[in-house]
Amino acid sequence: MTRTIIILLLSLAFLLVTAGCTSVLPVQNPENGQPYVTQTPLPSEGTPEVYAPQVQTSSSAVGISAISRMLIWAELVDCDGYHEMDGLTLKYRFYDTMNRPVAFDGTAISMDITIYTPDTDRRNQQISPRLLYRGSTTISRSLPEGDYPLRGIWVPYRELALLDQDRGIGRIHIKATLPNGMVLEAEERYIWPQKRS
Repeated sequence: MTRTIIILLLSLAFLLVTAGCTSVLPVQNPENGQPYVTQTPLPSEGTPEVYAPQVQTSSSAVGISAISRMLIWAELVDCDGYHEMDGLTLKYRFYDTMNRPVAFDGTAISMDITIYTPDTDRRNQQISPRLLYRGSTTISRSLPEGDYPLRGIWVPYRELALLDQDRGIGRIHIKATLPNGMVLEAEERYIWPQKRS
């Protein structure tokens, strides 16, 4: 009996949720039976033409000479499927002065990585961020567009010097040194909890 009531309630909730989604569908115009169409008229003389926006290519000129800034972010990785944090994949993307991604391959860029704790501890008291990890690596190509969870710089969680009072990861800082001598720095702030044993 209880199972039947639960199934009926779940069915009712599903119907209510899907009924609310009908507002996304196009509404018929009562005058001519056609769906409403919203268009911005284009200034033109004579017959109207189809307007197609200009699509900008996603990459600028290939090569490190076009790089002017760097963006970083991190993703937690669970390698063994036991819902625990096995490490971080640090992602990076380089941009030119027009804010377009720069693609490169075969060029060595030195990356110095530092990871710190947040500025509060587990008791939520203000602390000076403590260094958890310092390392360096060399990358030789840009990351491809799309969802590639394991592409990037791998930092195993076991290499982070976390203590019991630490809340986890608070700040990730990367300094990239290009072959032409240019130095780029990027930082990202997180509050990821400490891994429990």
